[in-house]
Amino acid sequence: PSMNIASWVPVDHDPVPANVAAWCQDHLTIAMSRFGQRKLAEVGISEDVHYIPHALEPAFRPTPLLPTGQTVRESMRLPESAFVVMIAAANHGTALNDRKSFSEMFQAFGIFAASHPDASLYVHSATMEPGGIPLRILAEACGIKPAQIGFPQQWAYKAGDHTAETMAALYSAADVLLATSRGEGFGIPVIEAQACGTPVIVSDWTAQPELLRAGWKVPVQPLWDPHQSAWWGLPSVLAIVEALEEAYARRGDAELSAQAQTVLPEYDFDAVYDGSWRPLVAEMERR
Repeated sequence: PSMNIASWVPVDHDPVPANVAAWCQDHLTIAMSRFGQRKLAEVGISEDVHYIPHALEPAFRPTPLLPTGQTVRESMRLPESAFVVMIAAANHGTALNDRKSFSEMFQAFGIFAASHPDASLYVHSATMEPGGIPLRILAEACGIKPAQIGFPQQWAYKAGDHTAETMAALYSAADVLLATSRGEGFGIPVIEAQACGTPVIVSDWTAQPELLRAGWKVPVQPLWDPHQSAWWGLPSVLAIVEALEEAYARRGDAELSAQAQTVLPEYDFDAVYDGSWRPLVAEMERR
């Protein structure tokens, strides 16, 4: 408590886990979502709680080509007519707790793809990590055919070779981003995809709904997390399928794409840095 520490805190449960609340009592707290700010206030941490969100690098704009000069669909050998669903989520610690909801998202895509042979799923993640889910096995269990699902080249992914420009092209090539996590302290891919003009499907839980500008919210049911003694939100598989159907019906919708890009002003890197981080650093210096 005597140290001048500031904590940029993700709140991805409801309520705030007791150990997180105890830490925040003694330090300058920065919430990275409005949801987190509200929930911290509910447990008595309202004084000196700042709100500073994640921000968008300038590269995240509609990007038709990869840095190689190819389109994403050319590089993946996908027809232009394909309906591309993208997932961008880390496969870490998922064996004990599937926080990113790979299982629900894969189940939903398997159901959806059974009646939409032109659907493809691109999963920007490691297919297997220590403590992670073997995603290829999960895909097979969910009825997803090998030809319907793709992953990044694994060495390039693990080496961090995907630049912001590459990610912007990937988001831009997708028809919808699927991001129905069981809990998010923020959910960076949700704003990145929308900045590239791609609508999103999110869980109606924790920070995700406040990031939504164009897309769909999926209802959840409470799921107890015994490790942090607070609630996750388990997304409805059938509701994800319904959202995919609606995204399919509106693919190529220029109005929806323009609406997605309205995420840009609020999360612009320079605006967040100059408007929020600089004043906070000055306050920390005064302390």
